Amino acid sequence: CKQKMVEQTPEIYGLEFQSRALATRVGETEKIQFLCGTLTIRNENQVHLVDYDEETGVLNKMMFPYPAGEIWDISCSYTDKDIIVINHGGIEEGQYVRHSNLLRIKGGDPDETDLGFLEPLGTFDTPNAIQRSIWHPGGSHSQVATMDDKASLCLWTIEGTAKPQEMNKIQLDSKGRVCHTAVCWSSHHNYTQLLVSADSTLYSWDTRTNISRQLLDHHHGPCVRDIDCNPNRPYYFVSCGDDCGIQFWDWRKLDHPLLTRQDHSHWVWSVQYNLFHDQLILSGSSDSQVLLTRVASIASEPLRHMEDEDGPEPQPQTDEVISRYEEHEDSVYAVKWSSSDAWVFASLSYDGRLVINHVPSNEKFSILTS
Repeated sequence: CKQKMVEQTPEIYGLEFQSRALATRVGETEKIQFLCGTLTIRNENQVHLVDYDEETGVLNKMMFPYPAGEIWDISCSYTDKDIIVINHGGIEEGQYVRHSNLLRIKGGDPDETDLGFLEPLGTFDTPNAIQRSIWHPGGSHSQVATMDDKASLCLWTIEGTAKPQEMNKIQLDSKGRVCHTAVCWSSHHNYTQLLVSADSTLYSWDTRTNISRQLLDHHHGPCVRDIDCNPNRPYYFVSCGDDCGIQFWDWRKLDHPLLTRQDHSHWVWSVQYNLFHDQLILSGSSDSQVLLTRVASIASEPLRHMEDEDGPEPQPQTDEVISRYEEHEDSVYAVKWSSSDAWVFASLSYDGRLVINHVPSNEKFSILTS
């Protein structure tokens, strides 16, 4: 008889204030760690480093005061786990303005202390408000790409602890001020191309030739909320937005999507491929749900149902929602996979609730034995 697999329970961590910013500490290759930042205009904001020990189920945390303003976005360096970029906003001379800072995390580890500090290293000097920043994933690169509210896309170089220096820039053909943007690096062609959304329009930027082109327009209703490139299949990417949908695309054939999923009941704010197994997709929505979806039909390694050795030929697995995670009670603005464990992920809702969850055991078993 088959032995029932025991599922791991979710771990919940509460921030003191509302929050939108969540990042995987990608420079940490051994521990499961996430960074999140608060979004409060009346109190001093905070960055929280959360460390999850999967064997014991213990959450250790460190808190870093961040008085500069509301934290909208956090991006972590791939080459130095202690270097981060924070995009924040606040009131200056009666107007709300946005800035971006380069910082170093200092103060020890979460299992040793619960309070640290952020050392300022420099600012990104630009007259416009940076909406999103993302580190170059390449091994030896210390570069950051940024997108601002005037549809200006910049590539910055970071040398040691020196101030960020602009090395490349392009102006996208966008009409007016950009209210929302998403940026991701294509994991192929040596990470020389980016996908960028500006409201409901999607662009590509080739940093080698400094040429951009429009890929999709009036996409996902009023706004594309997030995009992510497939880590294993060249030209494949996923997008989500205000039409409650998630769509999968081939960069070379954009007349129609490869696959469309309509599993959420409100805007989809965040979507991400599993960093190791691209048939697993995470999504978070303002319907307060986190979904784990299997897209085996367009995966780099299609899965098959496992049968007995003497049984019939294994059948291809279907595209479907594997699990609905309902630990949140507010809009889920961010979902992130762990960079050190393929089966662990985190989600963050506006009320400051961080939830760490796992891929179901039977799905994990199917992947490992296929």
